[in-house]
Amino acid sequence: MSNHRPTRILFLARRYPPSIGGIETHCHELYTRLVKQADVRLVALGHRSLFHLAWFLPYCLWTSFWAVLLRRSDVIYFADGVAGFIAPFVRPFGPARFVITIYGLEMTYKNPIARTLMQAGARACEKVVVISQNTYRITADVGIDESTLETIYLGVEPPTLPEQQLVSVRQRFEAQHGVRLGEDRVLFMFGRQVRRKGMADFIEQGMPLLDDDVKLIIGGQGPEAERIADARDRLGLEERIIVLGRIPDDELTMLRYACDLFIMPNIRVPNDVEGFGQTQLECMHAGMPVVAFAVDALTESVREGGYLIEPDDYAAFTAQVHAYYALDEAERKGVRQSCRAYVRANYTWDAAAHQYMNVFEGRALHAR
Repeated sequence: MSNHRPTRILFLARRYPPSIGGIETHCHELYTRLVKQADVRLVALGHRSLFHLAWFLPYCLWTSFWAVLLRRSDVIYFADGVAGFIAPFVRPFGPARFVITIYGLEMTYKNPIARTLMQAGARACEKVVVISQNTYRITADVGIDESTLETIYLGVEPPTLPEQQLVSVRQRFEAQHGVRLGEDRVLFMFGRQVRRKGMADFIEQGMPLLDDDVKLIIGGQGPEAERIADARDRLGLEERIIVLGRIPDDELTMLRYACDLFIMPNIRVPNDVEGFGQTQLECMHAGMPVVAFAVDALTESVREGGYLIEPDDYAAFTAQVHAYYALDEAERKGVRQSCRAYVRANYTWDAAAHQYMNVFEGRALHAR
């Protein structure tokens, strides 16, 4: 690559805002930083539907083919494994450096044809960035050359609100839902409502073990939403469990600061892994400790400022919740400060972007 001009990067993002999710956040935060350091062309899809994907992937193939053939890009970057399946078809046509990010699920996808295509895409890339050591193991286990693997953790910099606005949003939320944040004992659970998150399982097996005055706020959407609501209603927990669905950004920011504990009762589900997860780190960034089952990459992200529990041990999980509430205020403040400091020291988007640029330009990952 020339030393006299910025590195030219074709950034292919299958998931991008306004669509919402961890990959979307990753792509947006990375792009906004890379564009300050390089000549970046973004090709992004902001919708989650097969209809949009059906035209987006051929467009990526067409765009990357000409970028490689005509030497318009130094780097072709596939922001996830789905977009990366086109890499083997394009790489022979020029000297561009091919880089892909793998989150984990792509390598274990249930559909064997899709899984084979995504694994072939990763094998065709010069560098394969994985988002955790757990994803590293998954990717290596399917035969991806370990010499191509680089681990770059996601950054965490959730939005904040002015104190006056936080108070206003909190008062509105309390009036609407009949809860007193900061006075009631309130747990928070948020994310895409899929089986591996274990949300309905926790309602069924964990909530009955908690003190009757412990409340739970659940946010998010997904295929498990009906099962979550059914479990709450069947057990008569309507007074203790608030199911919100999609949460407005200002309320989500407020809840990260106002709830007592973020819980992640994840369960192991074949072919569906927690590649790393940002939601728990965003809560820890705001000073909310995490209680999580030690599955998948949660064993990495909740190393400090949180509590890891043996999988499926709901008695130990709820005992840890009670133990946290048994701490005096000074001790709880210390835990909150610890998790906040841990995340802010170890997970920043600026550091992630710097490491990506090192990968794109062929330098050692942590080179200055």
